[in-house]
Amino acid sequence: MPLARMSIEIARRCNLRCTYCYTEASADHRGGLDDDELRAIVAEGIAIGARLVSIVGGGEPLLRASLLVDGASLIDFAGSLGCYAYLYTNGTLLRGDEARWLFARDVSVVGKWNSPRDEVQDALVGVKGAAARIRRGVDALIDAGFAAEGRLALETVICPQNYEDLPEMWRSMRRRGIIPEVEIPTVHGRAADPGAAITFDPAEAGAKYAALFDELLRIDRAEFGFDWVPHPPFPAGSCTLFETNCYVNDRGGVQPCAGVDREYGTIGPGRSLSDIVRSPAFQAIRQVRARLEEPCRSCDLVDVCYGCRGAAYQATGDPFAADPVCWRKRDAPAEIACDRCGGSR
Repeated sequence: MPLARMSIEIARRCNLRCTYCYTEASADHRGGLDDDELRAIVAEGIAIGARLVSIVGGGEPLLRASLLVDGASLIDFAGSLGCYAYLYTNGTLLRGDEARWLFARDVSVVGKWNSPRDEVQDALVGVKGAAARIRRGVDALIDAGFAAEGRLALETVICPQNYEDLPEMWRSMRRRGIIPEVEIPTVHGRAADPGAAITFDPAEAGAKYAALFDELLRIDRAEFGFDWVPHPPFPAGSCTLFETNCYVNDRGGVQPCAGVDREYGTIGPGRSLSDIVRSPAFQAIRQVRARLEEPCRSCDLVDVCYGCRGAAYQATGDPFAADPVCWRKRDAPAEIACDRCGGSR
């Protein structure tokens, strides 16, 4: 099967300016694929196997007016073809009506939450006052019933600014029925700017991530009955995007994931999505575990984890290189339990 899921950018226009944004989205960004092009790409992805589509925006998806319009929405279109949708949104444009409209659809929502402290949240997303609007959006989704049905996740980047907040944030999300998507950021886009200061010193990064993951595991075991093995790039799950997904950017370029921003072809006249994902170069991505470089290849968890391919690519230019922030030791137990959807975006 060439495809099980797909991710698609519907614009790179955004009302925030996140310090870690991999697309460097902004309020003045225009262009991208039109609605007909988006529907054609999603239809082809479904025709060749995709049963889950992540609508990631590249910016803020809800700035595309058609997304919440009956009959015009890409969410409705995917659903009409039997495909489940994940919508990634910063939540600032959500109120009760929008949340209830979404709840009536076959869709899960992944919002944003980087800190309970407004000044930290605002600084990380680059807009003063955004924290209050994000909180309002999350509350609207909870009130609509998303958390009660396990259809709400919140995405959080791990960085020095919020590091001490994360254990209590994890507890808060678990208690409210929200799936925590706490992630080590991939260093590209705005995150590569030293002024963003969202990464740890390389000499201490591995230890910092290991200590945090161990604490989140302790909380899950003691308080919520979840069990999993800590490894990058996020707690309580493993990435499967290289083996199942394609990522279509706002120009129609096809990548393995958001972190590996190497295009393996561009959808257009004479080149279909099917052509690209069936090509030898892209199919080599599917063989990720066999192509890993050491020490990842010999890791005792290689059957359930291949690290973050985006981190490897951004550090070395090679998507199969060793994950540069992995702290794993080879004597850890080779077992894992996951409450996530198999990777982000």
